[in-house]
Amino acid sequence: MFAIIFSVANLNSQQFAAAANNVTMQMQQHAKHITDNLIVSQHIPLTGSLLSGDYILLMDFTPFATSVEGHSHIAVKIPCNKDGSPKATIVVGIAPHLKTLNIGHAINNGTLNGKSLDLSNEGNSCLYHTELSTGITDIALVNTSNETLNFNRGGYSVTITVHGSAIQHLALNETGK
Repeated sequence: MFAIIFSVANLNSQQFAAAANNVTMQMQQHAKHITDNLIVSQHIPLTGSLLSGDYILLMDFTPFATSVEGHSHIAVKIPCNKDGSPKATIVVGIAPHLKTLNIGHAINNGTLNGKSLDLSNEGNSCLYHTELSTGITDIALVNTSNETLNFNRGGYSVTITVHGSAIQHLALNETGK
């Protein structure tokens, strides 16, 4: 890594143009490599209320996208029905093209210091956990119930861990160029 430091006051127009061309050339070379990576782990407490059909944008990490299969995941503790089905869903993709993420079934049985711990309370709040596929830049929580969800009581939250690469670099890497 190097930097070009110069004083504009001491350059004539020809020298300035040569320096600008050098910077442009370096930027074009930069676009060819595939080393711009991102690792993020974010805990997002949910508060307030969410109207039926409304959404909360949880994360947008453009120009990065999930890139390592099996290394990006999401865990959500959200309101659920008595059968353990979520009252909200996670949608993922590259906005505005989003798809529903299958967050699986409520996770019930955990342990704490070797003792049983119930992680979901069907009819109130449930814990869900799933992997994120590659190519995702946007993640949102959508209220798919017919009611307004109140997140103020229940310790509702979302935790997202992402391993990503810059989008333009993913395309170059996938084509083998």
